[in-house]
Amino acid sequence: MSQFKLIYRPLGTIPCFVMQRDDGAEFEILSGFGGGLNAWRVPVEDPENSHSSKMLDLLYGYRDEPTLRKISPDTNAGCRLTPFPGRTAYAQFKWKGETYKLVNNVSWAPHALHGFLQDKEWTFESFESDSDSCTAIFSCDWPGAFTGFPFPYRAINEITFTGESVTVTARVQNIGKAELPYSEGWHPYFMLGEKIDNLTMTLPRSSLALLDSADLPTGNFKEDTRFVDGRKIGDEFINDCFCLEKEVTQLKATDSDFINNVHASLESDRYTLDIWQKAGIEQYNAIQIYTPPDRMSIAIEPMTSEPDALNHQRGLIVIQPGEERTFTFGFRFHEKTGIEL
Repeated sequence: MSQFKLIYRPLGTIPCFVMQRDDGAEFEILSGFGGGLNAWRVPVEDPENSHSSKMLDLLYGYRDEPTLRKISPDTNAGCRLTPFPGRTAYAQFKWKGETYKLVNNVSWAPHALHGFLQDKEWTFESFESDSDSCTAIFSCDWPGAFTGFPFPYRAINEITFTGESVTVTARVQNIGKAELPYSEGWHPYFMLGEKIDNLTMTLPRSSLALLDSADLPTGNFKEDTRFVDGRKIGDEFINDCFCLEKEVTQLKATDSDFINNVHASLESDRYTLDIWQKAGIEQYNAIQIYTPPDRMSIAIEPMTSEPDALNHQRGLIVIQPGEERTFTFGFRFHEKTGIEL
């Protein structure tokens, strides 16, 4: 017998679905705005009363529609970033001898940011559950009617929720008649109930993508080991792309977690978040990290490459008509036991 159900709980006028476990654990998908991973709540022991529990928010998201309308262009919280994550230089790119002009959709730079579906409504497709987990599927089509990106495709999000863990399987299908130049990522902001300064972050071995004065990748990289062995974030401001090592990015796709899954983590005195992504050829081979000003959350973003892939084409994925690609990442929560209060 299933212990999960799907609830329709709009955010104002914006469609939103919640996968909920009987004990109150829930995962919220803002289907009406970017298919955003908008909230994740789990019951934990109340530090004030060991005989009761409270709900802990693990994802920063939008809690009301006015706030979303005001800050979403600058936060893009939880959204899938497709067909390019991060910046596309000066809102244009060249492909097959043609120059395509995009829209400068941010006020702070002359670039295009995070693709086209981060504020679109996604279609609810299905929901299934069993005794251990539930899965919801959503889709969104890019019709290719815009001259700046005349390449139709369909994006599909399959989200599996157990309560303490979430797995996101992202698919893209080329539904057009020409090759599809493609890159993608996600923009979740993780929280552990306190300022990130006090959290220990661990990242896989990687190289930092160096940027020019316009915040665009130069094609140069330097090894970055700041968080390889795990250390407190402190007051450090981070807005960097960490590119995984070549021996990882060149792995052939396999279903083996031990071979392709790359892990990062956040840890407090009481809780641990394991954040993983499937790496390898045409997979999530970079991690963008961003620390917001209020420092109550941190964006840990799986991406197929560093920003501006449509121009530099490092890690750019070319999808033939009728073909599709699949990308996977996820996260797991753990509450430490035996802690003295």
